[in-house]
Amino acid sequence: MHDLLRAGFSRLWRAPVFWLGVAVMACCGGLVCLNAYDGSQRGIIYFMGDLCRYHCIVTVFLPAVFCGLFLGTEYEQGAIRNKLIAGKSRPAVYFSSLILTLAACLLMIGAYFVPVVTVGPFLTAGLGIGPGMLALVLGGELLMAAALCGLCTLGSMLISRKAVLAVTLLLAVLGGLAVGGYLEGRLAEPEFNQVIMMTEAGELDASDRENPSYLRDREREVYQFVADFLPTGQALLYNFDMVVHPAAMCLYSLLILAASTGGGILAFRRKDLK
Repeated sequence: MHDLLRAGFSRLWRAPVFWLGVAVMACCGGLVCLNAYDGSQRGIIYFMGDLCRYHCIVTVFLPAVFCGLFLGTEYEQGAIRNKLIAGKSRPAVYFSSLILTLAACLLMIGAYFVPVVTVGPFLTAGLGIGPGMLALVLGGELLMAAALCGLCTLGSMLISRKAVLAVTLLLAVLGGLAVGGYLEGRLAEPEFNQVIMMTEAGELDASDRENPSYLRDREREVYQFVADFLPTGQALLYNFDMVVHPAAMCLYSLLILAASTGGGILAFRRKDLK
């Protein structure tokens, strides 16, 4: 597999989609810092914990775009078939593609943190969160990206047409964000709504009334579990600082990565490459 990785990384350093992703994420980090600077001029306080989570929604698109445009050419150019003809095993080919995707996405995410880490401390009022919790959240964000890499690699190794692969992965991400947005919106519903009415005396009376859309008991647990489990749901929870079970979310991401990799290898073994 060493030869596969060496050839893969050699191709990665020359891939426009990779450097475009690096540039986009670096710009996102710069824009976040610029926004923090503008906010500080208006008396708005930002913390480093805030700056470290604003990349999550953009991050969910990285594996889909990378796999669709980079790994998607493997079938079109016959590279996968050539690797197998050269004596490489199917699991080795699959693992090398997964490792390459993971490395590319982590490097692109790292580009976001370059301006955040170098400039952010001068624009923020501290971490805003305990160091241990910040490390857990950052680790969870990276594991979320890894889970998405596993799922997108699975798709790229089973869908042989590049155009179909790219559209499928992007639609899957958009659909996942739509589901995650719905879940996040329901979980964010307040328990009580403030109702302002005018009394007979002509005075305004404010009272709290129970919100019928507020999730309770078992229903809330189900919505929270699905939001915690889905990588796109995790991205929204991280982005909007609504994380309730950070350790469980890390475990879910690891489970998705392991399941998608194991299932992907089994399916790739049976795939007819023609």
